[in-house]
Amino acid sequence: MAKRRSRPRRTPRATILRRRRIAFGVVALVLVGLVMLAIAPLVSLTAAWNTEVRRQAVDLRDFDPGTLISDAEFYDGDAMTAGEIQSFLDDQVGECRDDSCLARLRTELPARGPIVSDATGATVCEGYDGGELSAAEIIDRIQRACGISAKVLLVTLQKEQSLVSGRTARAPSPEQLGAAMGARCPDDAPCDPGRSGFALQIAQGATDLKSYSASDFMRQPGQHYIAYSPDPSCGGSDVTITNEATAALYNYTPYQPNPAAIAARWGTGDACSAYGNRNFALYWALWFG
Repeated sequence: MAKRRSRPRRTPRATILRRRRIAFGVVALVLVGLVMLAIAPLVSLTAAWNTEVRRQAVDLRDFDPGTLISDAEFYDGDAMTAGEIQSFLDDQVGECRDDSCLARLRTELPARGPIVSDATGATVCEGYDGGELSAAEIIDRIQRACGISAKVLLVTLQKEQSLVSGRTARAPSPEQLGAAMGARCPDDAPCDPGRSGFALQIAQGATDLKSYSASDFMRQPGQHYIAYSPDPSCGGSDVTITNEATAALYNYTPYQPNPAAIAARWGTGDACSAYGNRNFALYWALWFG
C-alpha cells in the first residue's frame, strides 16, 4: 500500500505578516540611516552657512562707544537657566574633540562666602556652594551670585579666549581655560596663578565686573578719555560713558576700537586697533542682539 505524501506545513498568516513587518522595519531603519549619513554633511554645511550669513549681517554702523550694553541686560542675574546655557554651548561649540570643551567640561568650583565692598559696604557677590559642576552650571551659579548676566559671561569667554565658538572652542588648551575670562591677566604678564582655571576665572571675572559699580571703583559714568590701544602714540578720544555697564566693560578692557577696527568688523584693522570691546559688541549682536 503506497504511502500518502504529507502536505507541507503551512505558515500561519499572522506569522507571515509579522515577519514582513519586521523585514520592512529593518529595511526602513537601514534606509533612514543611509539618508541621515547622506544629509549630515549638508546639515553641517547649512548650519555653518547660516552662521556666516548672520555674521555678515552684523555691522557696527551704529556703534556707540559710550553705550556698549544696557544696565538691564548686563546686570541680569537671571538671564539664562543652566539648561539654556548648556543648550547654547552645545549649539555653539558643535562637535567637541575632547572633554575640555565647555559643552562637556566638568570641574571643581570652590565654595565662596559673600564678598562685600570695603569702600561702600555694598554686596558685590553673594556666597555660593561649591562642587564638581559642568561649565554651564558654573556660569549659572556665578551669574546668580554676582548679578552679572550669563550672556555677558559667555560673550566675555568668547572675546577673551574663543571658548564658545570656533575651532579653539572644540578643544581648548589648559592655558586657554586657565585664562578663560582674562581676569587678572594683564597684557604684559602672566595671569595671577591664584585666579587660574576655568571656575576661578568665571568667579573672578564676574566679581570684577560687578565690583566697579558696587565699590564705586575706577571709571564711572561720565566723560573719560579712552585710548585706542596700549600704545600711547595711537591716541584715543573722549567718550561720554552713559551707564555703569559700559563703564565696567572699559574698566575690564580699557580700550575702544578705532575707526579701522570698526570698519574691519570681524577682520583686522591696523596697528593701532584693539578688538576686545569691538568683539564684545559683535558677539553680543550676533548671539543676543
